[in-house]
Amino acid sequence: MWTVHTSPAPDTHCTGPGRAGAQNGVLHVYVSIASQHLWECSGADLLMDSAVTTGASGFDHDYATPTGTFAITRMTRDTELAGHDRHGSWDDKVAYWMPFQGGDVGFHDASWQTFPFGTDGYLQSGSHGCVHMPTDAIAHLYADVEVGTRVTVS
Repeated sequence: MWTVHTSPAPDTHCTGPGRAGAQNGVLHVYVSIASQHLWECSGADLLMDSAVTTGASGFDHDYATPTGTFAITRMTRDTELAGHDRHGSWDDKVAYWMPFQGGDVGFHDASWQTFPFGTDGYLQSGSHGCVHMPTDAIAHLYADVEVGTRVTVS
């Protein structure tokens, strides 16, 4: 489900198409909605990768995870994410919260998720736009990144 690369080496997920911003030693997180996967890179070197779950765009197009290049704006531990929309309300406790697009969309764990990360279950049962990660994977990412770390979602 997720892998820490103990001997980081150049990887096409860090240097391939759309990765022109890869700079030697600069941390960058890439998320692919189509692959339901995340890659943490330091320049061209792959540090960690993980299956993820993105927005439930097949259920409601407003739940689609936004695409583009952003930056982590805050890092919070043990908090609650609450909201409501035309489908109902939610109030979820998370161990890790790292918004990267405004204050509403970001990385967090999702202990309530019942389908495997990295699968097409996201289309109907994914997030409200956030990127869900396995708890151990987001704990690793949280320890590596800082406010301002760039995030590209495609």
